[in-house]
Amino acid sequence: MIGILVALVLFALYQIVAPFLISSTVVRESMERAVAQWTGHDVTIEGVPDIRFWPEPRITLREITIRKQADGGERVLGRVSRLSASFDLFEALLGRPEFEDFHLTNPEIYILRDANGRLDWANDGLLSRAVREAKADGGGQSLPSGDDAQMGDVKITNGNLEVSDIASGRVTRFASINGDLHWPWLSRSLNIRADGEMNGRRLAIDISSSQPLLLLSGKSGNASGSVESDLLRGRFNGTANLAAHAFLSGDAELAIPDLSSAMAWSGVHFDGTERLKSLSLSARLVTNDEALRFENLSLSLNDAKATGILDLILPPDRLPRLTGTLAFDRMDFSGVLAAIAPRSGDGQNNGLRNRLELDLRLSAQQATLGPFQLAEAAMSVMNTAEQSRIDIVDSDFETGRLTGRIATTKGGASGGIALHLSVQSADFGDIVRELGLAGPLPGARGSLELSLDADRSLTTEAWRNAKGTIRFRTERGSLPGVNLAGIRQLATQKPYFPLSEAGGGNLEFDSIDISADLKGGSADIREGKLVGPGETIALSGVVSYVNNSLALSASIQPPAQGAGAAPLMVFIGGSWPNPVIWSISQAPPPKVAE
Repeated sequence: MIGILVALVLFALYQIVAPFLISSTVVRESMERAVAQWTGHDVTIEGVPDIRFWPEPRITLREITIRKQADGGERVLGRVSRLSASFDLFEALLGRPEFEDFHLTNPEIYILRDANGRLDWANDGLLSRAVREAKADGGGQSLPSGDDAQMGDVKITNGNLEVSDIASGRVTRFASINGDLHWPWLSRSLNIRADGEMNGRRLAIDISSSQPLLLLSGKSGNASGSVESDLLRGRFNGTANLAAHAFLSGDAELAIPDLSSAMAWSGVHFDGTERLKSLSLSARLVTNDEALRFENLSLSLNDAKATGILDLILPPDRLPRLTGTLAFDRMDFSGVLAAIAPRSGDGQNNGLRNRLELDLRLSAQQATLGPFQLAEAAMSVMNTAEQSRIDIVDSDFETGRLTGRIATTKGGASGGIALHLSVQSADFGDIVRELGLAGPLPGARGSLELSLDADRSLTTEAWRNAKGTIRFRTERGSLPGVNLAGIRQLATQKPYFPLSEAGGGNLEFDSIDISADLKGGSADIREGKLVGPGETIALSGVVSYVNNSLALSASIQPPAQGAGAAPLMVFIGGSWPNPVIWSISQAPPPKVAE
């Protein structure tokens, strides 16, 4: 008991007497020297130091500035309003105090990321030498004993960090940083827990690495961590590399519930992605040379879910390239077209296809294309410097089959776009209803072939001025709202009349075959024939799909047994869906406006 009491008295005397034996000048100069040794750059301290010994020995320096020599003068690397650190009294008595457990208040740190991805902040200081000399050692790292140093814990209050990327010219700023860095020795593991503000949003990170020096040197090192904000959540566990392309290998998860807000916050924008509301993914990342593979990928876009495998290839001399296969449970083809459809000649560079080469195979059990539902659909997406192309390779469509392609014209006029659409054995009665079209349109199973070439980007005007061809063929069906008997009767009574006056009913037919040239917003019918059980109707003329106007000639041929009767010749004008009919034999057709 007496021994313990004596020890306590000696400790108290040591704590009381030691401050009078320690030179505050020595402690201050040692602290200044330590900061310079750590950074390897010039350090100036303008404030008056403060040394306290209770409850632990601690020194506080104020108004610290760290500079380095650069071309044309000096560059400020950092400023710290207040820097404090603890030190050991015994070591201080010997005149060689060692510092640990730092606290930085209002620090401002400026970092340059060079073209190779290396963080060029330190020079010949302790940290820089340790970064250069660090070697991988199993799952950790090793250092020569002369390059190792004790750091302890670092607490940051209200910090600011600015990272300038030389390769991209982009500057990223983090403000109001509060957190803790736990790094007992440079040769050991590191853990950072902090939160801060980026572009007006709070962001929290938790990062650990058993090979932090390798990461700082631009080499690959073990890393795990998470990032969270009100816009996104991400987790990673594996191997990271902070060099030019910041590769990762390991298990990764990312969830972005509000994609548009997240893109606006990050400063990233791709034209055509407005339909994407949310995104989440999980995958096993594998790095191989210049490629990052997403294995066992599980992806969600809005309410659609997909699995598959993707490769992101980052060649040094061309655009990044994304290749792979994704199988969706359901997909909105209209959204895919909006995001990556060719838009040649628009003079913009914000589209996804202008920043990324693509070679993707997509499939979906269920898909939508405008108002239509497709099943067992397959699509391929290709985008290179030479051509962009989207192919609907196959799909079940209205009890038939739909295929198509939209592509930039290879070797064609600047901004040329080619579209081809093929519908085989589909129910066009259902198609008409899905589109909400009015007027006498055929209800029958049939096929459609459409080819269009547009000379400009895909605007409404470009589609109106597109050139191409269309052919429509059907099997047996009916044409609602057409009464041939009523038309024949009114043709003998009136010079002209609306189709609706001829009465209701359905015109039954055995087949329809119509071919037309498309140009300037109009379809010029080369050949049109409706074959019925009684009459045969031959059509020719122009249909404007810009203003729905009609200028058609029709010959209604009587059945073979009535060969003695003359065919009825009529002119069909007005506008769709309420055409007007003139009997050519009784009154001349009106002049069509130019």
